[in-house]
Amino acid sequence: MPEYDFSTLSPVDFEALTADVLNAEFKVHVESFGPGRDKGVDLRCALAGADVVIQCKHYLRGGRSALRRSVQKEVQKWKGVRGISRYILVTSASMTVEFKEELAGILRKHLPVATGDILGREDLNALLLRHSEVELRHFKLWTSSAAVLSRIIHSGLWNRTEELLESIESRAKFYVLTDHFARTVQVLEEHNLCVVTGPPGVGKSILAEMVLLAHWKEGWQVVQISEDVKEGFDLWNPQQPQIFYYDDFLGQTDLAETTGKNEDHRIAQFAEKVRRATPGTKRFILTTREQILRNAQERSDRIRRAGASLVPSEVRVEDYSDYTKALIFYNHLYFSELPPADRKALVDDRAYLDVIRHTNYSPRILEQTLRYQSHNLDALLSNLRSSLDDPSELWASSYNHLSPVGRRILSILVTHPPRGIDERDLRKCVQAKEPHTYIQALKVLEGTWLTISNESVQRAALANPSCRDFLLHKINGSPAMADAVLADVQDIRQALMLLRYSGLDKYRKSKRDERVTKAWEKLEYKRLLWDIHDVMKVPSGVANEGLREALLENSSDFIGKIRHLYGERVSVWKATVRKKRNGYRVTTPDPRPEMLSTVMHFISENGTSDDISWCRSEVESQVSAENGLPAGTVESYVTLAVNVQVHPFGSEDLVQGILKRSFEEFYDPSDVELFFDVFDPREFDDKMRNAAYAAFMTFADGEFKHWSTERDYQESRNAADFVEGIAEKFDAPVQRMLEEWRRSADEREADEEESQRFAESPGSWATGRSSAADGGRIVELFSTLIEE
Repeated sequence: MPEYDFSTLSPVDFEALTADVLNAEFKVHVESFGPGRDKGVDLRCALAGADVVIQCKHYLRGGRSALRRSVQKEVQKWKGVRGISRYILVTSASMTVEFKEELAGILRKHLPVATGDILGREDLNALLLRHSEVELRHFKLWTSSAAVLSRIIHSGLWNRTEELLESIESRAKFYVLTDHFARTVQVLEEHNLCVVTGPPGVGKSILAEMVLLAHWKEGWQVVQISEDVKEGFDLWNPQQPQIFYYDDFLGQTDLAETTGKNEDHRIAQFAEKVRRATPGTKRFILTTREQILRNAQERSDRIRRAGASLVPSEVRVEDYSDYTKALIFYNHLYFSELPPADRKALVDDRAYLDVIRHTNYSPRILEQTLRYQSHNLDALLSNLRSSLDDPSELWASSYNHLSPVGRRILSILVTHPPRGIDERDLRKCVQAKEPHTYIQALKVLEGTWLTISNESVQRAALANPSCRDFLLHKINGSPAMADAVLADVQDIRQALMLLRYSGLDKYRKSKRDERVTKAWEKLEYKRLLWDIHDVMKVPSGVANEGLREALLENSSDFIGKIRHLYGERVSVWKATVRKKRNGYRVTTPDPRPEMLSTVMHFISENGTSDDISWCRSEVESQVSAENGLPAGTVESYVTLAVNVQVHPFGSEDLVQGILKRSFEEFYDPSDVELFFDVFDPREFDDKMRNAAYAAFMTFADGEFKHWSTERDYQESRNAADFVEGIAEKFDAPVQRMLEEWRRSADEREADEEESQRFAESPGSWATGRSSAADGGRIVELFSTLIEE
């Protein structure tokens, strides 16, 4: 009989195992709701027409004492609840007859429970013996059993066991089963081969190791290739189903690590040998970084010709939902030595959300940081933030092995907006002496460092926010690299991004006007850049001191570039703003206000009198429409007006003239909120105040009509509150409209409360937890860190 202690399972894993094994035992569907504040329902099913409640209690640390306390609390949830026919308690704690009777006695105060319906560790192992197919599916169990590990070592089915098994034993408990696992197994079943690719740190190796573990359980011999693929040829056994594993088969950083020994030829040969083997007898799983695979395909004819055999299965962080990311982080915390008080603080403050939603989220960063920093919450969070903010650990080695053209491509892309640029423009910027050099470098980078969209116009962009962060750190740490980046600026969008990264786009006088200070605080997180016809958020200026110094030292040349590139951009916009694209006439907003608001302070503080006069002339031209050309965005006009206030030519008439242009675009609530957060209409003169009032009333009427047809009552009421708050600045007569608006929302709210009343009761079957949003599920998941 299995002797699992379930120590490698988190509460989430334990609940999934329980549902699976009871489903096999009862031969009915056991519905799972996940861990958390579940009002007593983890699982449920119907047996012989009776409703059965199943509660899971996974206790590794507190043992029987913690379980007893939990059961005493649990039974209180069911006081007065009717309609429950049977209650089953499943726990990972070891049981005795006496202890089962004690727990049953506690539960019987309010629940129909039999002693035999309290299942402990021994009962679960007996059920796994009866249902071996369940044990097969839950391979994380195996690493908790010394007997299973011993069987692996002595079975003769796992070549080179010690190092790989130590890796699996130490890491399997952190693993979260995702669609990548099923996809990889499917590729192996269909093609006999699978190359697991992806950027550094996403979990390629642990995925491959879990696939190996599943194969071993089904009787496959696992052959680990550690030096070169010749080991695969030597250990080939026609009589035995075998799966061969080659981690980083093209080297950890570059193909040159392997091709010196003709490895590319042998890999191609072996891949073909496996591909042609009888189905179900041989499989080959390899891992590599996407960049290295592409590099190898470019440099090795043999690897390129083997491409049809080397079927990829990509692993990307972007494929993970927030809840999957949360599970990975949760597993690391659950099995850490973090003290109970720190666990509680983490849960209460919900500090885990910043990690899960960080743009540079990486399983490897979590693993590396928590391995050494699990003793103190402050130290842990500080180290996690530092590692996520600066992912150099993941990217440095890869970057150092890129070609000069590859590095130049990256330095160009990091100075463009995150959406990227037309691939044809990138090609012109690089100006490689030989076109093949550019194409080869691009193929190496694609899939790891950058992506190329499949749109009608192909766009090249950095693939991951962590790539951008790493490159910015490189630029800031190298004056020579910063100078080279500035010298390579060929587009006004690059100039704007560099000013923003350096913070030199902001007003920096020592005594700042209070109104301007408030305005900048409001604008800091709402600034937008118009790129063709798409709105895209850009990072606020950060303390990139190296870049700042380079810009100041080269200010004269850089301002000259700004003026030249500004003129080019405006000319292109005017020539194309009303042209048809794919049969439709596209009107793109005026880019000038946004560009001017970004460059104005830098030019004023570092330019010549001629530069400043040019800037003033361009700003003044924004007050009136030019030949019917479209207006800019509300954000761009508000930002420009805020900037103009602090300049000698920034008269009140000029500021108000710029703001009036924004009224043409007054239809988005976030735009209206931004405008009135930054500018108070009570400070306007009568003419300007009347213009603002008219624009607002048009907006309010549009919002009322919009929400009268929408079903989300809470958002509707929020919108009404927002309109009322702005109306107070004008004493606008909107009360009758708001009363009708809110009455409709209240009626929808009453209907919603009625339908949810039963669902929220403790004994209800309609808890809806299986379809809860990721945010709620994450909060409930982390709450179990302190349940013990």
